[in-house]
Amino acid sequence: MKKAEIGVGRFYTDNKNGLREVIAEGAQYKAYDGVTDDDCLRYSAHSVNLLHSRLDPDETNMTRTSFAAWAVSEVPADAIGKWHLERSARLITKKLTGPQRAFLGAFDRDLTPTSLIEVHREEHRMAKVCRDKTLIKSVPDRLKAGEHSFELEFTPLGLAVLEQVHGCSEPV
Repeated sequence: MKKAEIGVGRFYTDNKNGLREVIAEGAQYKAYDGVTDDDCLRYSAHSVNLLHSRLDPDETNMTRTSFAAWAVSEVPADAIGKWHLERSARLITKKLTGPQRAFLGAFDRDLTPTSLIEVHREEHRMAKVCRDKTLIKSVPDRLKAGEHSFELEFTPLGLAVLEQVHGCSEPV
């Protein structure tokens, strides 16, 4: 990325899992005293946090040249939520076991956050595992005798994982 394309208040990514927000610029933001380049930035590094499903910022300084070498593209501020969701889904999808992938692969990819899906009793244990991964909103802890099915609803993260599962035949 070109140094001139980097500005305060904007977000950039390395197109992996890194996301940085430039929060200030100026010579006072040298990483250490020995830096001779006065064109420096202060940025907030955001990482995908799967436990809390949010961005955890960590501030640091860097030269604009180094930042430009790291940055591949800008992420518009209104697309940060989508960026986070896609990265979280990608990380979770990589960690799915074969049975979990098969369970999720059985669902349609065109579900919405309000779609209720009826699931057979045999899938209850796998549905609970996916609930624990925050992919499914709720699953009864136990089924009553004679209950042959139950309903479930995917979270936005779960829907993003479904897209990942359906988008590739091999583990990502």
